This record gives sequence, structure tokens and C-alpha cells, in this order.
Amino acid sequence: MKKLLLFVFAAFFLNTLSAQNPKQNEAEKLMDKISKRYKAFKSMKADFVYSIENKQQKSQEKQKGNILVKGNKFKLDIANQLIICDNKTIWTYSREINEVQVSNYSPKEGAIRMDDIFTMYGKGFLYKIIETKKDGKNEIAVIELTPKDKKKKFFKIKVTVDKTNQTIVSSQIFEKNGTIHTYLVTNQVPNLKFDDNQFAFDAKKYPGVEIIDLR
Repeated sequence: MKKLLLFVFAAFFLNTLSAQNPKQNEAEKLMDKISKRYKAFKSMKADFVYSIENKQQKSQEKQKGNILVKGNKFKLDIANQLIICDNKTIWTYSREINEVQVSNYSPKEGAIRMDDIFTMYGKGFLYKIIETKKDGKNEIAVIELTPKDKKKKFFKIKVTVDKTNQTIVSSQIFEKNGTIHTYLVTNQVPNLKFDDNQFAFDAKKYPGVEIIDLR
């Protein structure tokens, strides 16, 4: 569950393109422009609604969440879980059982670093704009990303962007098993001041918490 949340979280903040080149199409140029804007932020806070749907299984869940990001540190609150990372240690706290698992944070073990959020989708994807529309005075574009590697669990990603404000509105991941993960951004504020202690788990705030140290 933790890896799934981190994966979709990375897709949600899809600041993903590599350096611009002459062969880029319109969709790539747009994502590159938005990517550079997000990369310039020193920190960010975002509120979002996460939904997971599988029409074949007739299942659907929807949850609200928020995330704080400062460099490679983050604090993700979603699905009754609190995931905190200071770029060295990752704490995964479950409110249901009042338990926190502590692990070393290593990208080699499948964890997603903030660095990856800016690069992971720039490698091996095809891009195209599939829809443009107006939302008041703002111009909206829907960009479809198709992985070149057909072994991926998902076969496409749709990212809705506000071209006027150069922001990401939502993202959807379409898995081959029929599951659709959707993140809808309800609010995002860049360059806020966060203390470093916000990116470490304070057991004193959770009386009786069971600590499982996996390091």
C-alpha cells in the first residue's frame, strides 16, 4: 500500500520532462514548461481528492489527502495513513492500529525520491494533447502519456493542466487490470516555509503508538 501511494503521488506531481529538444511536440513542450515552473518551487503544499475505481469489479473509493513537500522531504496524509520522509528515514503511520513502521529511505528498494518525480516520466513516454477546452478565462489541456515499455502495469496516464496558470489540475493512471487512479487537485500553494521537524515522526504526539523499527 505504501509503495502504491508513493507511486500515484509521484504521478500526481507530474513534473517530468527532460531538457527540451527540437523534436518535442506541442504536448511535450507544454509539460516541459510546467515542469520547469514546479521545479523552481522550494516547497509546496497541496490538497487533493484521490479516487480509485474498477468498473469490472464495480468498486469505487474516494478519499481526501494533502501533501507537504520541501526539497526531497515530504509528508503525505491519505487513506488513514501518514507517510513522512526526511530523505533518510521514512515513517509510515497507521491511525487504525496506532502503529508506525520506520525504514531507511532508499530508492534502490523501490521507494520514490522527490528527484524521481521530476524525471521518471520523461523517460520512455509518448505524449499527445487529446483535448483542449475553456474553463472561464482559463485554457485547459488534457495530455495523454503512453509508456513505450509495454510491460508496465499501466497503459496510459492522462494529465489535465491549466495552460493559463501553468498548473496541474488532475492526473489519472489507467492500469491494465481495469483500475483507474485519479488525483484531483483542490488547492496548491508554493514556496511556503516549513520547519524541518515537520518531516520527522514525533512519537510524543501519538500516545501509546507501537514503533516497529525495520532499519
